[in-house]
Order: sequence, then C-alpha cells, then structure tokens
Amino acid sequence: MSGAILLMVLGLLMLLSFLVVVFLKNLTQDIKIHAQLLGSADLKHHAYNGLNVVWTGLEEILEVHKDLFSPLQGWNKIISISKIKVPKGVQLKVHIEDESGRIPLNNPDKRLLLNLFNLFGDYLDSQVLAQSYLQWLRRKPVEVTLMENRTLPGTLLQKEKTTDKKTGGENKSASEDPHGNEPPGMFLPTCLNGYQQLAEIESFQKRFFNKGSFCDDALKRLKECTTLLGSLPINVNTAPKDVWVCLSKIFSIDLEQVENFMGKTEQAQGRGKYYKSIAEIDKRGHGNLKLEQRSSEEKKDNTQRNIVEKFMGVSARILKVEIEVLHADVSYILTAVFEVNKIPVQKQDSKQQAKSLTTKGKNNYSKEKYIQRGGTLKLVTLQEGRWES
Repeated sequence: MSGAILLMVLGLLMLLSFLVVVFLKNLTQDIKIHAQLLGSADLKHHAYNGLNVVWTGLEEILEVHKDLFSPLQGWNKIISISKIKVPKGVQLKVHIEDESGRIPLNNPDKRLLLNLFNLFGDYLDSQVLAQSYLQWLRRKPVEVTLMENRTLPGTLLQKEKTTDKKTGGENKSASEDPHGNEPPGMFLPTCLNGYQQLAEIESFQKRFFNKGSFCDDALKRLKECTTLLGSLPINVNTAPKDVWVCLSKIFSIDLEQVENFMGKTEQAQGRGKYYKSIAEIDKRGHGNLKLEQRSSEEKKDNTQRNIVEKFMGVSARILKVEIEVLHADVSYILTAVFEVNKIPVQKQDSKQQAKSLTTKGKNNYSKEKYIQRGGTLKLVTLQEGRWES
C-alpha cells in the first residue's frame, strides 16, 4: 500500500511539473509577442519620423538645385546629416530609387522594347518578346470596379499619358499606343501590376520563368532596368548600364565616355558628376544627338529634338523611398512613392500648419509642400512593407 501511494504521489508531481512547464512556455511566448508588438509600434514611429526628415531633405535639395538630378546631390545622406534622434540599438536605413531612370513597361515605345528584349536573345527573340508583350497589353480593358486596388499604376499612367497626348504629331507616330482610346471614367487600360504577370505570356514563360539559374538571372536583370511606374522620358543620370545600351541603339551615344563621366570610381573619390541637360551630352563629346541651334524656320519642325526629349531626360519624376527601422530581431519597413512636379506655383502660406506624418488618428498620410520657383514633391502612395512587383 505504501508503495502504491508513493507511485501515485510521484505521478501527480510529474503531471504538475509538466503543466507548469507548458504554462511557462506559453507565458514566455505571450511575453515575446507582446514585446514585439510594443517594439513594432515604436519602430513605426521612428520610421514615420525618418520619412518626414527624408521628405523635407529632398524638398530642400529641390529648392536649392531647382531639380532632382541624381543621388550625388546627397539623397541618401539626408538622415546622416540631419538631427533626428534615434534610440541606442535602433538602426534607421533609407533607400531611394529613381523609378524614372528605367525603361517603362506600362507605357512602352516599340523601338525601346525591341532594344530591351535584345539584351536577352537575338533579333528574332526580341521581335517575338516585344510583339507578344504588346499584344498582351492590347487585351480587353478591365472595368474600373474590378480595379479598386490598382491605385498607383493607373493614376500615374493616366496623368502622364494625358501629358504625352499634348505633344506634337511626330511624337504620336513615333510610338504605338497599346491601350487604345477608351472613354475616360468607364474603363482603365490593362497594365502590368507585377512581373509575375509576365508568366501569362508563353514567350516570357520560356525565357524568364522556367526553372534554372539563367531564368532567375534574366528576370532579375529585367527588373533592374525596367519599371512599372511612370513613363518616358528616362532620367539618364540614374539609368543603369543596360538602359544606356538600349538608348545608344536609338541615338549616337559613346557609352565609354558616359561610363567614364559617371563611373563608380569617380563617385567613390567624390568626383562623380551628372548631366544637367541633354544638350550637355553633345557639348562634352559623349554623343552626337544633333541638338545644335537652328534657324527660326527649322525650329518649327525640330523633329530630332522632339524625339530625343521624348526618350531622354535629366531629372527624377518618380521616387520610391524605403525606410527600414531595425531593433534586435524586430524590423519595420515603410515604402513611399513620390511624384516630382516642376510646375512653378505660389508659395504656401507660412501661417498654415503643414500636415505631419506622425499625427495620431490619421489613416491616410498625405502631404504636399509647395516651393517657390522650384517644384512640388507629392506623396502618391504610402504602404507598410516593401513594394512588391
């Protein structure tokens, strides 16, 4: 009897020990989750403060230089030279990309597409890829009610497409309009919202999405030199080498001279430069774009200048800013897309209080600051996490 009682007591002790261990384990997990939630809220606060600082810094650069040409103006140094306070152990990282420095896929030019796809095969391959992609874009438009989540690409494309229509007839004939003329307000043109959509096209499926390192590298290279935001012209100051190669097949450009002028070695030594006008490419002997001055009669039909200015520019029009805040194993990412408008407007009344990105109770963060004789930096989209395309 005494032995049975002893075994029963030991069993109860083991059961109680097991229950205590399970309780402590669950309690520890709850404490970790609670700490992460509290930490995430603090990181979110620092991320919005960092975005506000970057926003103000870019507007100051825009006001001083009257344009946003290149990161060499100090885009990525705004946080380091600012007086923003970050607690010890918290890292604040900023990454700024100029989406207007890449080849647009949602408002494409046929010649530029051919040169782009020629990077991934021979001439026949580029013909097949370009033709199949343009046919895919021409498919039946989707009703607006089915595209409520497509806020950014549709909005930017519509705005810049309207601007392009105001240019001369020469510009219209130089590029195909894959979207057609649908009544405004009833339909939106179909567009590429993510690179995975290209897998719907058979020729792209074989070239970019079959299993293998070649397809992975090809898709990565395609993403690096193209954009789903905005349209032409391309900011040559931030354009990757592949984009310069595509432009050189349309215009007479000395790639070696351009690479030496904008080389990474020069930038590392603090001597990196950027073009302040397209005509500067001719003046420095880096190309022959034939942009010399002409008589008043010839200016009426300055076709070459119109074509060059349609394809090439020197300033950023769409910026994607990514703010990442890290603390231990917890991180928070905030991505914002800005539209740079250089239309001179009246300066905002100094007595009017500007909207703050960290104001509590605001679901949608939106702010626009006007700069006299400079431009406007307008927030188009703001989302948590990285911009996946």
